[in-house]
Amino acid sequence: MSIHATDDFEPTRKFGWREVVQSVVGLTIATLLLIYVLPRVADSSWAEILDQMSLVGAGVATLMVALKLIGLYSYTFTLTGSLPGLTHPRALLVNASGSMISNIMPAGGAVAVAITYVMCRSWGFLRRNISTSLVVTGVWNIMARLALPVIAIVMVIIGPMDTPAPVILGSTVAVIALLVVLGFFLAVIYSDTASHVVGHSLGWVAKPFSKRLKAGANLDKLIQDQRGRWGNVASHNGLKMTLGLAGMLGTFFILYYVACHTVGVDLPISHLFAAYAIRQLLTVVAITPGGLGITEAGTAAVLIAFGADPTAAAAAALLYAVVTHLLDVPLGALAMGIWWLGPKTPATHQLDNHGQLVPTAEASTRIGGADATSSDEVGRAAGQEVGRAPVEEPPGNSGH
Repeated sequence: MSIHATDDFEPTRKFGWREVVQSVVGLTIATLLLIYVLPRVADSSWAEILDQMSLVGAGVATLMVALKLIGLYSYTFTLTGSLPGLTHPRALLVNASGSMISNIMPAGGAVAVAITYVMCRSWGFLRRNISTSLVVTGVWNIMARLALPVIAIVMVIIGPMDTPAPVILGSTVAVIALLVVLGFFLAVIYSDTASHVVGHSLGWVAKPFSKRLKAGANLDKLIQDQRGRWGNVASHNGLKMTLGLAGMLGTFFILYYVACHTVGVDLPISHLFAAYAIRQLLTVVAITPGGLGITEAGTAAVLIAFGADPTAAAAAALLYAVVTHLLDVPLGALAMGIWWLGPKTPATHQLDNHGQLVPTAEASTRIGGADATSSDEVGRAAGQEVGRAPVEEPPGNSGH
């Protein structure tokens, strides 16, 4: 028995004028923040900032692009850990595509989740397994971005320089939020009472905004169905996922370090890490695509507070944005093209209903109709608005 993408097709959101307008507005705000706010924060001019950026040579540019690619590949270990049966090349396509969407649309993370869902369904993954992956990787990413300022504040406190107030405030908020997120996730997995409270409460809050919940979908039932699978993936592949995420963030910090020193930001590594950590924390601000503009101004302000040359700080923030934001667009477009035109051969193995990695046909047989009926409003919500054409049975060398 093979798995067809049509076994339990989930309609996905159709891209229309609303999404186009959102992207244009978001990118316009980001551009205005970069053009007007960044120079003001640095008390500099664009001519001075661009002159500082001219220090970047071909060798450094090549190194930064290589680090970017290494970082993207490192994250494939997190994705393959959260979705057993997913190969690293396919995980790289998912990562690059999602990164592109996140960086061109405000609140693009939701659309990136939908793209991930559609891509994984085209490779025959069961909805249960995809939604488990989406939830677990989401929690891992949030906790990582909250943990970075915590690590940074420790490094700075034991260092020789005073800690700026924004770093202290950001780290304090991160500590509190990290404990809340971690406690919430563990409570839902290991406590029947807590999981039911969360399911009923979130269902009540989200119902006015969800067509599926209004139609009678049960969010608490979804959580009860999924919580064992979340715990199973986290316990068996948590280390692999953590190392993959640490590899990506660590590689990107090296990239940030190279960018700073290339344009003349001369600060101890602990303080550069603190600025980088605050930048990662600011990426959760969804006013602009990927926090573009907000993260650059905020990072430059932190570097300046640490004593960096203002113009060099602005140049470093802009240079890092060029590599981590703008480079995502061609890379993501290439990844989407490879997926669209490439073969949709079903995954050979995936998790069954008991969390065991088995051949795909066996996983489908063990789960049976439950995958199509009791689970995955997470997958449904993720994909309920990206294109109305159904996903046909995986074709040979053609896309949807």
